[in-house]
Amino acid sequence: MSKNNDEIIIELFDENRNAINYELLDIVKYDDKEYAVMMRQYSVDGEVEVFRLKHTEDKSATLYKPEKNDYIIMQVYEMFKEKYQKYYSDRIKFED
Repeated sequence: MSKNNDEIIIELFDENRNAINYELLDIVKYDDKEYAVMMRQYSVDGEVEVFRLKHTEDKSATLYKPEKNDYIIMQVYEMFKEKYQKYYSDRIKFED
């Protein structure tokens, strides 16, 4: 994880071990779980992705697992949108 100006950049790896940089936009708590709302660094389409956070027992590391449940994704997205729609409107294409 690195901090660039006001951006927090997190490097994740896909199933083929290719590094992908994401900008962390927010952490949303939903149903007693934490979710990261992130966007690929230098994204041109403004699409956000939702990852479930899982902390190791000793809290020394955090795992980011892509959320697959569409209902949870929409709930987290709506919470994020309510909070940040005005702030990120120039970078993210918010959908209703």
